[in-house]
Amino acid sequence: MLSYSRLLRSGRNFHTSIQSLQHSGSFVFPNKELTKTKFIFDKNTHTVEQITNNANSFENSNIVINGWLEKKPKKIGKNLIFATLRDTNGDTIQLVDSESLLKYRNVEDVVQIRGKLSAKRKAASSNGNVKEYEIKLSDINVLNSSNEKPAQLKDQKLSGIYPPEYRVLQLRLPSQQLLLKRKNEVSKLLRNLLDKENFVEIETPTLFKPTPEGAREFLVPTRSGKFYALTQSPQQYKQMLIAGGVTRYFQLARCFRDEDMRKDRQPEFTQLDLEMGFANGEDIMYLIQNLICETWSKFAPLSNKQLMTLNNSGKLKDVNSGSDIYRMTYKEAMTKYGIDKPDLRAPNLKIMSLREFNIHSYQNLDFPIFEVIIIRNAVKSKEDYNNHWARLLQKDDYSNRVPIGVPILSDADQTNWFNSFSEVATFENPILLNKSLRLQKGDVIFGSSRESDSSIFENPTPLGRLRQLILNTPKGQELFYETKNDVATWVVDFPLFSPVVSENKKMTNYPEYENKLCSTHHPFTMVKLDDYDNLREHPLQVRGQHYDFVMNGVELGGGSTRVHDPELQDFIFENILKISNAKELFGHLLEALAMGAPPHAGFAIGFERMCAMLFGRESIRDVLAFPKSVSGVDLVVKSPAFVEQDVLKPYNIQYIPSKKNSEAN
Repeated sequence: MLSYSRLLRSGRNFHTSIQSLQHSGSFVFPNKELTKTKFIFDKNTHTVEQITNNANSFENSNIVINGWLEKKPKKIGKNLIFATLRDTNGDTIQLVDSESLLKYRNVEDVVQIRGKLSAKRKAASSNGNVKEYEIKLSDINVLNSSNEKPAQLKDQKLSGIYPPEYRVLQLRLPSQQLLLKRKNEVSKLLRNLLDKENFVEIETPTLFKPTPEGAREFLVPTRSGKFYALTQSPQQYKQMLIAGGVTRYFQLARCFRDEDMRKDRQPEFTQLDLEMGFANGEDIMYLIQNLICETWSKFAPLSNKQLMTLNNSGKLKDVNSGSDIYRMTYKEAMTKYGIDKPDLRAPNLKIMSLREFNIHSYQNLDFPIFEVIIIRNAVKSKEDYNNHWARLLQKDDYSNRVPIGVPILSDADQTNWFNSFSEVATFENPILLNKSLRLQKGDVIFGSSRESDSSIFENPTPLGRLRQLILNTPKGQELFYETKNDVATWVVDFPLFSPVVSENKKMTNYPEYENKLCSTHHPFTMVKLDDYDNLREHPLQVRGQHYDFVMNGVELGGGSTRVHDPELQDFIFENILKISNAKELFGHLLEALAMGAPPHAGFAIGFERMCAMLFGRESIRDVLAFPKSVSGVDLVVKSPAFVEQDVLKPYNIQYIPSKKNSEAN
């Protein structure tokens, strides 16, 4: 079989033929001999890593390697061309061509090379004391020619950031390959650990049914006029598995949610999903803690990190195998940090309630607490304040009211700062307050209102959101981060139910609640037994047996003890959540519970979130092969896409022109 290089030397310029074919407007049947060379090739005799690690053994050996040309070949002399080959593992080696085999080649051409391994001349070597090696080409077979795009995007290759539509090129980068390989290693470790605990991996259906709880769903039409919904999670299926006698289940489950995009959220994602029969929350938390510790012990050091938590005094400490991870109540998280997933790499950046000074917010009686957060020694001038802190008070960054910020720049500011908050709160004894807060020039104090300690449903609070924004800035991290390691905590004792936030609120600064309740997490979570009596008359005072695992300000996963009593589950559906068609929506689950389902509890970890954190990446998009954009679009394949009306007709669906388009027509 003639190689591509031999065909070139036979006098036919196939390079020119290919170029004309690519730019021709009419079809040209591909040349048979040229096409055959692309499909007949030998396997590698070596990898670059093998021959560089044992070069003495392979010197002057005949080498065959398949891969890509890392850079466009460079002509050094009349009959000398240098190039770099990247093999399938991403390792590179220099090629030396004295027969013009690389003359017409481009960066990212897919090639099979043959040649002999030889030591570089010392004069050309970067280290005269260590032999460096190259391959002297004897033949090359071009398995596929690359177009001009890789060459045009050479700057993006250097930066490692390609336009999303060229994700295929970004995937070839060794750094990206390494992320995907490590992600695979994490999944293997988790599977092995769960296998040792006698869990059974079971796939559950992706096509489910529409339900009213949780995030917006992706609906799948059928020709019967009915709809499937892509599963938001396998929650109900896994509970039915437990009812079916599978006492330890898990899967790496694909989940779908039609939500707004963030750096830690995609419309489709994978979660490590598990459920245990004859188990409670303590059993699950113990299991998850061990899984996390084992995983971090193996992979976090690759990113020069380790796992930490808080001790009982609120100080950072290392997490070792078998040690407990700090448990923080929902109330503690909301009053100290203003959010149920606090970033504890800055454990001392806390929010302070001024209630003990008899200071109250009076704008809205349902939000009586006035609280502050103080940034010490943070500014030198008004301009400094505007550059670093005032820009964190933009309306668009907050769901409701925006905190008020006051820089302390003068003696007057030190004593009269509270006047800036007079439209929000009353200050009865400012002298005592100043003595306690001890504000100094260069400090900044931010203040806002929130709900009372016993009923905090606005999440995050204004100061909780501000704290997030502070820690998203280089200045905030410099001032408040006490570690670059990963810091974890359990958050427990969540309210089981929350008031539904009205979408048609009249006041712009405060959330307004409807006379209706929703599940804080999902309706299958069990009430804490100490609060059971309040279920009937005071459901908003009831805590649930839910537990979130929070790391670096991100909810890595969550779970709960489930309601396995069908009467109690039905009472929650009908009497508290007021689901009018509960039997239609959840009858399958109630029936499964009624046939003898055991006590059970479960958990789900956001797998991509965990991998991104393990590998020190800011976004889960970095650990996905083909992520969606911030608008939920796959820019590689251009999905989602419109469907022709003829295709939609059997599904009884049609596009309705928007009012704007109708008026334009």
